[in-house]
Amino acid sequence: MNLSFRCLYTPLIIFTIFWGAMNPGCAGPQPLPRQKAKAIELERKGREYFEQGNNGRALRYFSQALQVYESIDHREGVALSLHNLGMIYHTMDEYSAALNFFQRALAINLEIDNEDGQSLNLNHIGAVLISLHRPQEALEFINRSWAMAQRKGDLRGQAECLNNLGLAYHALGEDEKALNCYLQAQKLHEKTGNLLGMAATLNNLGKLYQAHQDWNRALKSFQSALEIDQQLENSLGISTDLTHLGRLHEKMGEPEKALNYHLRAWRINEYLGRKDRVLKDLSLIAHLYDTLGQPAEAAKFREKAKKLTSTPP
Repeated sequence: MNLSFRCLYTPLIIFTIFWGAMNPGCAGPQPLPRQKAKAIELERKGREYFEQGNNGRALRYFSQALQVYESIDHREGVALSLHNLGMIYHTMDEYSAALNFFQRALAINLEIDNEDGQSLNLNHIGAVLISLHRPQEALEFINRSWAMAQRKGDLRGQAECLNNLGLAYHALGEDEKALNCYLQAQKLHEKTGNLLGMAATLNNLGKLYQAHQDWNRALKSFQSALEIDQQLENSLGISTDLTHLGRLHEKMGEPEKALNYHLRAWRINEYLGRKDRVLKDLSLIAHLYDTLGQPAEAAKFREKAKKLTSTPP
């Protein structure tokens, strides 16, 4: 440029905002046509809100951008907006909608022979199929994307494909292949300086190590991801990292440390207005207070969850 294990404790797909092809800086000294400039500005705002974790506003701006591109029959722009809408719906766990948008974007990019767009769409279609528990199908799409990225020498794209290949292999129970993919992705992220991608892959490595009870490597991976996201001030990533650390410490029999991480994640998710995440945080916190023999505190957090559940979205 960023699943049963869903929600807060999920393998991390690297979501790539389709942006560079429409960068106004590529237009040279000539001013952009009015409608195209408007669409680019809407995409920019959508990108900002997505990076802040505000999917509702991001969705609104990407939808408006799509309408503008359609009004001038700008095919590349339409594909761009469809891809970004698919990405938002995927993060919202609305997989059928996400798949539909990615497939529509792919059809247009095939029509206009936009290989960069095709590669991106194929990788994200594979990612949705992983979320739909169809990892074998996912491999086909991600491998096609990976081959295109290799042919073009796109190291960043290769790394993102390798991350998702790792997810697919892990879902298939082929953890040696998954580990190999993650480690290859990690090297390419380092080479290209893709810190967001690095944090996502480190989280996936951490979960793989945790699944094999390799606590030290899992802890190191999650902590490294947290350091990167803190450096980037990526609030959504930070809350995810904290949750993973909380889950790990609970598995390690350290409920007090786990509680500390989950409380920190909860405060961030409240700030972001992520109701789905806040509810899961509250449930985890209440459970940990029960574990620590503090039922009164557990009851307070269950009451918070009850009140939040009764409020409109």
